[in-house]
Amino acid sequence: MTAVKDFVVRKGLQVTESIKLGNKTITKLVDSAEVTSIVQQPSVISQVAGSTSVGQLTNVNLTPNPEVLSLAVDSPTAGHASPWLWTWVSGALPYARATITNQSQSNVPLYIDGTYTLFNFAAHEIHGTMTQTHKIYLKWIEGAGTDNLPSWSTSALNVQNITFAGVNGGAATEVQRLNISVPSSISLPTLVAPTITYNVAFANAGAYTFSGNAVGDNPNIGPLYKGGTYTFTLDSSISGHPFYLTTDDGTNFSAGQYVGEYTTGVTGSRNDSGTVVFTVPANAPSTLYYQCGQHAAMKGTITIKDLEVETNVSGNYVLYFQHDQEDHAVPVEIRPRPTIAGQSCLVYDTTTSKFIPQDIGDYITKTATARERITELATDEITSKLNDDTITNLTKVKDQTVYAANLYQQGTLQLVTGTARWYAPFALQIVAINNKVSTAADQNILITIKKNGTSVKTGSIAASALSSTVTSPEFTMAEGDYITVDITQIGTTNKGENLVVQFKYKQT
Repeated sequence: MTAVKDFVVRKGLQVTESIKLGNKTITKLVDSAEVTSIVQQPSVISQVAGSTSVGQLTNVNLTPNPEVLSLAVDSPTAGHASPWLWTWVSGALPYARATITNQSQSNVPLYIDGTYTLFNFAAHEIHGTMTQTHKIYLKWIEGAGTDNLPSWSTSALNVQNITFAGVNGGAATEVQRLNISVPSSISLPTLVAPTITYNVAFANAGAYTFSGNAVGDNPNIGPLYKGGTYTFTLDSSISGHPFYLTTDDGTNFSAGQYVGEYTTGVTGSRNDSGTVVFTVPANAPSTLYYQCGQHAAMKGTITIKDLEVETNVSGNYVLYFQHDQEDHAVPVEIRPRPTIAGQSCLVYDTTTSKFIPQDIGDYITKTATARERITELATDEITSKLNDDTITNLTKVKDQTVYAANLYQQGTLQLVTGTARWYAPFALQIVAINNKVSTAADQNILITIKKNGTSVKTGSIAASALSSTVTSPEFTMAEGDYITVDITQIGTTNKGENLVVQFKYKQT
């Protein structure tokens, strides 16, 4: 049993000594000459196994600090619907973000109370193989236009001379900037029913050619929202190609018969000039088709949704990063603040007067003296290694230095033919391939690794497992060769989440 002492000065030279022994307290008067120091003992912190409390301390907050993140987006390739490419650097542990550079993402998560600065490098300056620029907005619903933007996301269209490591070759670029401050409590908006116009022409044989809010020959369009008004403006070149909406997917098409024609909310059906206007009724089906009355090939699919904010299977709201046209959209899941992560410690935050969890990476970033000390230690170690010839020999350096690169699919896994590329910075040999997910799938996850578009290795993560390694992973790459990763099988009900394929390599 442990005794805990408190010495308290009563008056003059009189000192009492209180001894706590179990649940009993013994107090006696002692001579001041026996006392070498007077100490007030702190409260004892509870360390009961499994307890989530921190004893009697009231100034402890076990919720991680809100995420603060700068990220970049680009679209340097030709094509209206080419994917946005995302870049950010890993941050605090609870948010589980791996560093990525110019990678497409199936979902970009933002977190409650988070503060985000997004730089859009595709907004103004043509680079890469771009043929047009693209603004980007955070929207409550997917689709064309700039209505239904959350009040907590603001856009600055012309921000000069921004650089971001790995984006546009590191060149200073005029960008669009979004400042996003996710509130602690999400209030759903009163959504505005969209009013959208599509320009339609007969520019290529066998096709309605769209421009403006949708682009291409016979594109699939939407989502159109119930209550919204959508106008198809028909160019004079449409003459002889009557435009109508139908419930038939083309299976029963017969020239001039208008099979399955849908006219509820439609004005101008079968027009081949002027306009066809569609105000989507509340009972509209989830899928319609536009169709030429004379030519079977001239058709496309129309997706229709209720006018409401989406939620996913986790009950989290889903918004969209998208430009002011259709396509080019990425879902944005608004996630709750995460719980405290492993490998975290408590530090004192003077701004809130509370102890808060913090991982070592975050601590080093925010603590100048820690960074300075690490620099000193690194300098001493480098000097030592220079002196003993450990790192002066190029062969030794190449053999002893192992690099790592990651290709990543964030969020719930999807089957995908990989488009994100990692380019070899020099001649190298892959020496290890590690696969990891944050949430396991209910069947094997299968991946195919390709070099310059040709399969070189395959890997898998077993059902219910979180990681695996590729057996016999070695292959060589020349400078400029690239790797892509296809995901060829995922789970069924539990598909798996946040896949990272890590390549370890040495210079040759």
